[in-house]
Order: sequence, then C-alpha cells, then structure tokens
Amino acid sequence: MQNIVRYFSISTLALLLLMGCEVTDFDLQDNPNYLTPDSADPEYMLNEVQYLFQHYMKWMIINTDDVMRYEAMTDTYGDVVPTSVMDGSTSNEWDTYYEALNNVRTITALAEEDETLLFHSGIAKLLMGYMTVTMVDYLGAVPYSQAVNNAEFPNPELDGGAELYQTVLGDIEEAKDEIERANFEFSTDLFYQSDKDKWMAFANSLKLRMLVQARLASADIGVSNIQGEINSLLSENLIDTNEEDFQWSYSTVQEPESRHQYFQRAYVSGFDQYIGNYFMFLLKESKNNPDPRIRYYLYRQSDADPFSGPPYLPCQGDPDVDYCYIGDQYWGYDHGESRVGRGDNLLRTVYGIYPGGGSFDENQFVGAPSTTDNLGGAGILPLLTSSYVSFLRAEAALTLGANGDPASLLEAGIRSSMDKVMNFGGISSDLEPTSADVDAYVDEVLSDYASATTDEERLDIIMKEYYLSAFGNSIESYNFYRRTGYPSDIQVPIDDDDPVFPRSFPLSRLEIQRNLSLEQKNNYDKVFWDTNPDSFIK
Repeated sequence: MQNIVRYFSISTLALLLLMGCEVTDFDLQDNPNYLTPDSADPEYMLNEVQYLFQHYMKWMIINTDDVMRYEAMTDTYGDVVPTSVMDGSTSNEWDTYYEALNNVRTITALAEEDETLLFHSGIAKLLMGYMTVTMVDYLGAVPYSQAVNNAEFPNPELDGGAELYQTVLGDIEEAKDEIERANFEFSTDLFYQSDKDKWMAFANSLKLRMLVQARLASADIGVSNIQGEINSLLSENLIDTNEEDFQWSYSTVQEPESRHQYFQRAYVSGFDQYIGNYFMFLLKESKNNPDPRIRYYLYRQSDADPFSGPPYLPCQGDPDVDYCYIGDQYWGYDHGESRVGRGDNLLRTVYGIYPGGGSFDENQFVGAPSTTDNLGGAGILPLLTSSYVSFLRAEAALTLGANGDPASLLEAGIRSSMDKVMNFGGISSDLEPTSADVDAYVDEVLSDYASATTDEERLDIIMKEYYLSAFGNSIESYNFYRRTGYPSDIQVPIDDDDPVFPRSFPLSRLEIQRNLSLEQKNNYDKVFWDTNPDSFIK
C-alpha cells in the first residue's frame, strides 16, 4: 500500500485559489469556504470530478496490483491489507471519493435549476456511480446517503453494499435520460469530448458490469430475472470497439506530475517493485504460443543472468519457490517473496510501453531510467474497454445463459485486447508480433476451450484470458477472482499454503477516528456479492 501524496493540476489549483475553497482537507467538518451551488462553476467542477475520478481509480488499482500477482507481493496479505483499528490503508482514496461526492451533488443540484447542465449532471452521476461501485467492491458498506452533510449528519452512518448498487443502477438510468435530453455540451470533457453516443455506451456497459458482478446475489439488488435484464441490455449501445473504450490518457508533463503511475515507478528512478513471476510465466511459458503482448507489457532492463550475480536472485536453489526465474532475462519475484533489497533495481523487468507509456522491448537491455526510446509516461488507464465487455458477456453467456456464444465472445475479448495493445504507441519494429502470431495464440486458446469438458473448466479459460487482458486494471481481476475463483492455477504465497486472502479492504483509519458511527472491519469480511466459501481463494 502506498502513502499517497495528493496533487492537483495547475488549472485545478488556480480554480481553488480563485474560489478560496479548501477541498483538500476533507474531514466532513463545516467549512465556510466550501463549494456551494451559488459559488461553483459547473464546468470547472466537473473537470475536477474527472480528475479526482482518475486519481481515485489509479490508486485503487495500485492497491491490488500485487495482491493479484501483476506485481510481486513482497509482504503478507495482512501487511498489504491491514485490519487493525489503527491501520487501514485507504484514507487518501476515501478522502478523494468524498471530495468528488460533494462536487457531484453540487453539480446535480445546479442542473435541477438549469437545463443547460443536464449533460454535466449525467456525466457526474456516471463517474460517481463507478466510484461508488468500486468503494463497495473493495470496502463493502460505506457512508453515502448521510455523507457530505455535516450540519445534519456529523457522524454519517453506513449504507449497505447491495443498497448502494441499487442506488447506482438508478443513477445510471437517470444519467442516460439526462444525456439523451441534453442540448448543451460539456466543452472540456476529458474522456469522450462530449460524444453522447460514447457516454451512453459507457453507461450501458457499466450497468452490464454491475449485473455480472452481482450475479451471485442478484436478488439482493432487486433483480429477479438477471438473464432477462442482461439480454435486454445487450440490445442497447455498449462499448464494442476500441474507439469507445473508457480510459484516462496521461501526458509527459512532469510539473504538475501528469505521467502514468507505472512510468513514475519504473522510469524515473530505479524500480522499487518486482513484476510477478506468475504473470510473466502466463505470458511467456503457459502456452505453446507465447503471448504476443509480452514485449508491450514488459521491458527487460538487463541481459544479465540472475543466477550469475551478484546480486543473485534469492530464490536460487530454494525448493519452496515455484518459478524463481522464467528465463530470457525476465527477472521478477514469486508471490510472497520477502527477500528484497538486493541492489538489483536496474536489472529487474519493469513495465513496458502498454499501458504505462514506457518502452517497447526490442532487446535494448538498457536500464529504464536511462532509456530515451519511451513514451515519457504518456500511457493510459484502461478502465472499461471493449475487451472487458466481451469477457463479461462471455461469463454471462456461460454461467447465466445470456445471449451470445461464449467461445465467440472469448475470441472477441482476446482479439480486441491484442489490437488495442499492439496498436499502442506507434511502434515500428522487426520484433513486433504478426497477425499469424495472434492467430496462433487465439487458435490455441479456442482449442483448449473446445477440449474442456465442464463449464467450470471453460469459465477458468475465459477468466485467465480476462486476467491477461486486464493488465493495468487489477480492479477487474480482483473482482472476478473473488467472484469466480479463477484463474485456478494462480500462485499461492510461497511462504504460506493456507493464507487468508483479503476479501475486502479496511475502512479509512482517519475516518474511523473522526466518525463515531464507524468501526473497523476485517480483511476477511466479504462484500455482499461475494457469496463464496471462506477458503474459496488464496
């Protein structure tokens, strides 16, 4: 878990200075300078919501990158997701969420009196809905209905997760209606440049994602016929092309810091983390045909043999370590490896060009901070893509009998991801994968799917490909791992065969101290849609 240093863009800082408002110290206390409908500029406020949204989402992703084995977890689950009253690792994310909630409620209040703000209100509700769903998926119950209203509710109480899902589903429908009726654009839209069709596709896709996410507890969110609900939604406008993908684009600007978090972690100074060996094994060794995305996802800094050191990989000769080294200078750590600090920062494999805006791997074998052939951090945050939608539809078709052929949707998800990754960054290299490489990979997956004898085996294949395509957004994999238990071969911590996997995250430590209605929860507490057994996943 990271101790987040909050920052704002120059435009945001200028706005705050002009308004004299103090939104960075969000402690639910009365503030005479706090934003009100009378003092707010809705255009600037919605830009601030969009900024806060990506800031919140990127750090929720960082929170589970190591839990989900994209990065190596070099602690225990209890260290990464602490549960004591004085711990709690989501304080900054918590404050960002409620900062955004206050702004969104101000925007929607303004729109009730001004129809030129319907588009603003619809977008604000969709962004807030996505953030609220993510809060529920990570934390469970959180204050919502009583929040950001200190005069009436100085100690806002919790709203249940299923109740909040129902609230967001209602907000999505309201947002769609507002966007449809809107006659005025949001002129500085940082996601879709005020394209109404794309916002409608996002709204429907977010609803699909929620229905699939809650499929094990659909009655709890008031859905009695989830198959019918999903089938009805499939006839609507969904994200089904890469041009419609819901993503945040970063830049190369350093002051204020606007580069992708992966680039900051790997290319500004020596890489302090390790890429997970399980993830690299899946890409490189788990199939007869290596994953064509590997040189886009990963960049090797050195051609040194990690067994010829010093420094040596600490796992050398250790029979309890599953992978240790997968070869070809792909230098990472196993899940749960705690022997760190060996001076190998410029030898480890780091993030590549996708999605973090680093380097495409052309066998340069040059330390990442020294490379000049990178995108300078101008990566993307892939939040809800056509690939993800295809995998969600495949899961729904297989497990719920929803419309669509699971195998065809599986293929669509893989190919959409391949197309997105391989066309990112304008690479021209003799080491680029070919269409034949992609076809061979897809054919192998589909052959394995056709050979599977049970729906559980088929779902395992779908989720593994979803896992590989979701690199850069571990929110997706953290959710579907708890929902399905797949990939089934995901690595267990090497030092603990029976760990307690964090089924949720703790509440904000600071909020526990200042809100008398809250008590800290445990990391083994399950969110409402996670109806699986306690020892279901590790």
